[in-house]
Amino acid sequence: NDTAAHARTEIYGVDLYWKWKSAHADAGFPFVSLQTEALYQHFDAGADPTATPPLPAEKLKDWGFYSQLLWGFKPRWVVGLRGEYADGNKGADDPNDVFRGQRTRVSPALTFYPSEFSKVRLQYNYDHGELFGEDHSVWLQVEFLLGAHGAHKF
Repeated sequence: NDTAAHARTEIYGVDLYWKWKSAHADAGFPFVSLQTEALYQHFDAGADPTATPPLPAEKLKDWGFYSQLLWGFKPRWVVGLRGEYADGNKGADDPNDVFRGQRTRVSPALTFYPSEFSKVRLQYNYDHGELFGEDHSVWLQVEFLLGAHGAHKF
């Protein structure tokens, strides 16, 4: 990175995906899938004497992971549960930055595929953060495709 001479950024990641599908599947259903991803970042931040107040050089370390379990219980219907965890050490720039502390999220979701070109998902998120407390949110996602796309089984 260009925050200082010899400053480095290192990013490491790993992911795992497993899927089971019945030998008697109808249009790919039923199925069960498990997906997990993890990420670690080490960032050398150079000193900034021109900032107000001046910032010292520091090493920021962030890491996190998520896992989700999906169950396609009948054609076009999928229910899922996702869990997430992230953590980062406090930074000199803003020691109260809510995105630097420990935080977790649990998200159940229900997805319906009206066609192979669209999906509708209803998802609830429960978030807990070391620096922001608890938060609840409900999301409605509508996705549709226009134009050519790769052939696949639906």
